[in-house]
Parts: sequence; C-alpha cells; structure tokens
Amino acid sequence: MLLLLSLVACTGCTPEEYTRLYHTEALAPSLVEGDVAALEHLGPTLIDRGVNFGVYAAAAERVDLLLFDDADAEEPIQRFTMERFGDVSNLYVEGVGAGQLYGFVAWGPNWPHDNDWYCGAQTAFVADVDASGNRFNPNKLLTDPWSKALTRDHDWGAGSAGSGESRRAQCTWGAGAKSIVVESEYAWSEGETAWRDARADGSLAGHDWTDLVLYEVHPKGFTANGITGVDHPGTFRGLAENSAYFAELGVTGIELLPVHEKPLDGGYWGYNNVSFFAPELTYSADYEYGGEPAAVIDEFKLMVDTLHQQGVEVIVDVVYNHTGEGGLWRDKVYTDDFLTDESGMQEAYNLDTVEAATIYNLRGLDNNAYYALSEDKQGYWNNTGVGNETRPNYTPGHRLVLDSLHYMVEELHVDGFRFDLAGILGEKDGDYNNWDDPTQSLLGDIADDPVLQAYNTRIIAEPWTAGGSYTSIGNFPASSNKEGTAWGEWNASFRDWWRSIVNNDAWVLNSTESGIDGGGTLTGTQARYGANGREPYHSVNFVTCHDGFTMYDLLSYNEKNNYGCQLNPTCCENFTSAWCDVDSGEDNNRSRDWGAEAEPFKRQLMRNLFVGMVIAQGTPMLYGGDEWLRTQYGNNNAYSTAADNEWNWFRWGEWQAQDERWRMKDFVAAAVRFRLDRTYAFSPKEYGGAMPLSWKNPGNTGDPDWGSRELMIHWYDDGAEGEAWSGKPELLVMMNMNRSDVTFQLPEGRTWGRVLDTQSYWDSDEYLATAGGDVRSSANVSVTTPEVVSGAYVVTGSSIVILEEQP
Repeated sequence: MLLLLSLVACTGCTPEEYTRLYHTEALAPSLVEGDVAALEHLGPTLIDRGVNFGVYAAAAERVDLLLFDDADAEEPIQRFTMERFGDVSNLYVEGVGAGQLYGFVAWGPNWPHDNDWYCGAQTAFVADVDASGNRFNPNKLLTDPWSKALTRDHDWGAGSAGSGESRRAQCTWGAGAKSIVVESEYAWSEGETAWRDARADGSLAGHDWTDLVLYEVHPKGFTANGITGVDHPGTFRGLAENSAYFAELGVTGIELLPVHEKPLDGGYWGYNNVSFFAPELTYSADYEYGGEPAAVIDEFKLMVDTLHQQGVEVIVDVVYNHTGEGGLWRDKVYTDDFLTDESGMQEAYNLDTVEAATIYNLRGLDNNAYYALSEDKQGYWNNTGVGNETRPNYTPGHRLVLDSLHYMVEELHVDGFRFDLAGILGEKDGDYNNWDDPTQSLLGDIADDPVLQAYNTRIIAEPWTAGGSYTSIGNFPASSNKEGTAWGEWNASFRDWWRSIVNNDAWVLNSTESGIDGGGTLTGTQARYGANGREPYHSVNFVTCHDGFTMYDLLSYNEKNNYGCQLNPTCCENFTSAWCDVDSGEDNNRSRDWGAEAEPFKRQLMRNLFVGMVIAQGTPMLYGGDEWLRTQYGNNNAYSTAADNEWNWFRWGEWQAQDERWRMKDFVAAAVRFRLDRTYAFSPKEYGGAMPLSWKNPGNTGDPDWGSRELMIHWYDDGAEGEAWSGKPELLVMMNMNRSDVTFQLPEGRTWGRVLDTQSYWDSDEYLATAGGDVRSSANVSVTTPEVVSGAYVVTGSSIVILEEQP
C-alpha cells in the first residue's frame, strides 16, 4: 500500500524521482562497470533504490536471478537473466531491499540453456559432468556464496540436491535454502566502540599478544545442556548469557569452533560449511524461537559485544580449505552392495557413479573455478581428507576468503581467526601437492591485508594438512609490511612432548617431537618459528583440543575407544552403516590408562599439563571442559552429527556436583592469573626478551642432565635497568617427572614462597579432612599467601613446583 501511494503521489514524475518495483538494470547506477568486473561488488549490495546482485561464474553461459516471497516457495515471484561483466554475472533490481529472498540457477557447457526448459526437465542436458569438470544443473537452486544469511537448511525430503541419473531432474527451487538480503539493525554498545578503537591503535589493556590465553569451545555445546542456567541454551545468545564464566576463568580469548552455516549432515563440530558469511541458524535463539533467519546476525553481534564487555576476545575457526558440498558421493558411501563371484567371494560395490555429487552453490556456479579438480576433471583433489578441496589461490576463491574475513572483522567485530588445515591456503594453484613461496600466496596476502591489520587481527594456523608433498609446519609467513604481524601456529610438538613426558616413563628432557625437545617447548620453539621474523607468542601451545582426547581421557585410555554409544550412536544402531565411523581419529595419542583407582594421581598429572602451558613461552590454549575433568569416554573423534548430544555438551550439572572438579577448575583459574601477572618471565614479546633464566639440575648447579626427567628453571634478575623484569620477583620451577621423589636445593640469598605444587597430597581426602578450608578451592596453588620454604625442597614424583621470591 505504501508503494502504491508513493506511485500515485508521484504521478507525472520522471523515472529518477520514484522507485520502480522490479525494474532492472545491468548494474546499479552508482556502480562502475570496471569495479563489477574486478569482483569489487560480489553478493547483494543495498544501493541506490534497490539491490545489486553479483556472483562469480566464469564458465556459466547464463545465470538467472530468482526472487522469492517465501522460504518454501517452489516458484519465484520474479526471474531475471543476469548481465555479464567479465567473469561476473550481475544485475541491479530496483524496489527490493532487506528481507528479500533469492537464489541463482545457472547453465553451462554440460547443460546449455534452452527456451523450452522448465524446472524438473532435462531439456538440452549433455552430461552431469563434462570433460572440463563443469557440473551446471538449472534444476538446482543455488545459494549466493557471498550472501550474509540463509533461510534454512536444504530440505532433502522435498527434493534432492544431488546430481546423477536419478536425481538430476529433481527441482530444488522449493527444497533449497534461499539467500537473504540483510541489513543489520544492531546498535553496538559504547564499550564496544572503545574496544574497537583500542584494538585498532594497539592500546587495549590486557590484550597484547603476550596477554593472550585462549580457550577453545563449541558455540553450542558450551550451554546446550539445559541445566546450564542460561535462558537460551545452545545458542549465540546463550553463550553471551554465560560469558562471565570466561572472565572468571581468566582466559582472555575464546576460540569458537566453526560458526558458519553448515548442511544437515555438517557434523557436530561444524567443519563443513555451505557459507563463509552466514552464521549457523541453529545457533540462533531468535531463529529457534520463531524469529526471522536474518536475526542471527544481530544475535552474533550481541554475543561478540557481550564477550568484549567481559574483556574476552572472539577468535573464530574458519574452514576455507573445503566446503559442505563434499566430494563425490561414491567416496563416502562405498559399500552400497556386495557382488558375489562364482567362488563365493564378495566384493564391495558402489552404486554411485562419478556423476553423483551435492550441488548447493559453488559446484553449480563454476565447479572448476572454485574447486581443485582431479586430473581427469571428474573428481576432486583431496589434501583435506574430506572429499573436496577449494582453490584459494585462484581468483574467485582468493576473493571469497578475503571478503569473508573482512566482513567478520568490519561488520561482526571478530578479533581473530584460526584457519582449519591452513596449509591448503598456501598450495600452488594447479599443482596442489606443492607450496608456492608462502609470502606470494593467500597466506602472505592475509598477513599483509590492510583491513585485518587495521584492527590488529590475530591469524592462527592449524599448520598441517591431510596430504601434499610440502612442509607447511613452521613455514607460515610474517607480514612483509607490518612488523610484529605474522601467522601463529598450533604447536603439535608442544602437545606431543608434554603428553609423552607425563605418560611415558622412558621419555626424557632431550627427547624430541619433530625435532623439538623439552627446552624448546618451554621457550617458544624458536628453532621452528624464529627464522622468519616471528616471536614466541606465535607458538600456540596446547595439549588437547576438539580434535582428539580430552585431557582426562588422555590419562584414562591406552587407545581410542570410538565404538562407544554415547558419542557414536550410529554404530550402535547399525554397525554396517556407511556412516558408522570407528576408524578415524589419531592412533598415536601418547595416552595411558592409569587405572580406575588412580583418580587423584590423574588429577596430579592434569595439573602438570596445565602448568606446562602456563609457564611455557608462547600462547597457551586450553580445551573447554578440561578444567572440569571432562570426558568423551575414550572417543577421540567425536565430530559427527549424531554426536551432537548431551554426552558431548558441557555437563554442568554433573560437573558442579563434585568437589574435585571444582578444585581443578579453581586450580586452572589461579594458574592462568599467575601467568598473566608474570608475563615478564613466561610471555616475552620477542625471543630472548624474558627475564633471564638458568637451566639447573636439582643440586642448583648449571649443568642439568638433559637425559633425565628432572629440571630446575631459575628466572633471575640480572640487575639490568629499564627491562620488563627489572625489580620483579624471581621465579623457580622444579620439574620432577620421575615416579619417585627428588630433593632440590634452593638458590640462596632469597626468601622463597611456594605458590604452586601439583602433587596429589594437597588434593587428597586426608589433607582436606584436616585443613578446614573450602573443599571446592584448590590447595595446590596459593599465590597471595605462599608458604615460605628454604634450604631444600622435596618434589614428589610426577609433579611440578613453582616458587616465587618474596619481599
């Protein structure tokens, strides 16, 4: 009615003076042809009196834009053929705006356009995949790779997104998810404005690289358990409601598992995304309670804003190496049937041909441009291990990644990123087994990117891949144009060395993991990261993460136990199912079952592992729930969609009912605070920049036996003036990884106070019965009122002690 009134009121006006509903032009009046062709305006852009739509589809012969008025509509209200500008299909539609639903359909060499075609027909069909790798199919509605929100998941019951003989003609215009034109209405808090300004100029107190303590957590699993106490469990809003927990624990940043839209079978972890912009709808309380899908963006912003108010950074796990379209169906479902030969022998037989694959967006827009194809162009390169692999160093993929990062930093205010299988981003385009000079790849472009640099955005690599002939670990680049900006890396050598020293009786100080020994793990792994301008904090030190055992299970199982029904219910229901996966997951976990009767000792070993992360130079990363003795029942690969259940979520009610779990959480919080208050020793800004240290043996001499399992580390004030450590207390760490006690002689001339001792006595029923303190507070750590010790100190077997110089 409003539109009609405006048209009536403007009778006799020129076209420039009123809005013409569904009037189209090749591009918006305010845009320039060259910019559109240069990929500057991809996705939906609210501009002038309507929306400009642009999508990269170089191999397409025709792309149509379909506008819908309902998420389930099978027919569009309008359908337009887009115009071509270089490799970009573009169209400006006047009179539409925020809330408009849309999608694309595309034709190409394997399925040319024909005027007699209609959705559901096979008119002019040539092949599901041709010799050039094209997989165009106009029966499949395609979401916009650059859209910021989607209406819902694909409805497989209403139509298959698959190709192949039995599926290619199924029309998915109604079944498919629609993209949405969105315009966020979220009003950032005043505190957020201050946060952003301080992030930009590097003055944000408590958030230097040296202050970062990360906590990896699932955005849903953190609050999905109904007993969490939040009003909106399992959502971005619920995470915001419980955000004070992170500040209480002392961590300064959370590393969220993937937050982007995933398909129905995208797994609990979420590492199969169908968008690099749109947040996952099922993580939105507004959407789950009947709100509009686009509200997920404002809810995500609320979460970020609230976490920043708690002093917590938001690091997002991004997955640019592959997509949720997956690989060929035959690569996953490989035992559809069995053929029996004359001798009675059976051979597994796959009913799916190379034509069968899922088409959501990229595959149907330009398969060869967005994906790394096999040599015959029929399948996919697979250095990711999940069936498909993107082309991040080719024009559209390169732009898609940078645009995604810019959107999350500029619009969503994300503070940093952890890049899944980041080695893929450095692969040489067309020669995927090899790396280019990483500074000349997308990796270098990310490090040098002006938008990311403007907000001091943190970039962290999972540095390995599942294939390739190159060595990516340790070779991620520093920025060429901004000192101090560089790629951080998850340090698996740190993980493996500390697991081994705790669980393996034969492991000694100079034992190595990929060339890194105990001294290297404690001093930022300089041999690996120091060669190209990176600093200790670029080593992200962790013992556990989502991908593998929890810390408790690391000490409770000799090997993985992925058969368990709690986190692998598919196998319990149907062990022969193609989706029953018990084989994946690391086999060499360096784990050990210390026995059901050794619970106090397990907690002692866990405290050792936490202390290892606290005292080591680098950036510590805790795995969410380890501080509560979290178990996954021996499952070290609980990724599947079926594993999205109460056994995998934070079990707050169970955990908070047991005193020993509270004590572990209290110990971790105190240890984190201790580290953050002593960055002058544990977290230097550069190699060699910490308070000087001496490696000593238990006799307090400077000749430690690196072939042993005992070590004293003495951080001492050398009298230098104007240094970060000048006038600060000296520190003494005594490590005894032997199974028997060792006496350490303390340096003289100082008054030492015991601030931490991991031995199980302080956590025992015997001590707690007589101490009279709070049974939910850890007696293993006492930073504010340390007990003075002198002369010699007996360090219990398999424990670590920290002393601090007292006034």
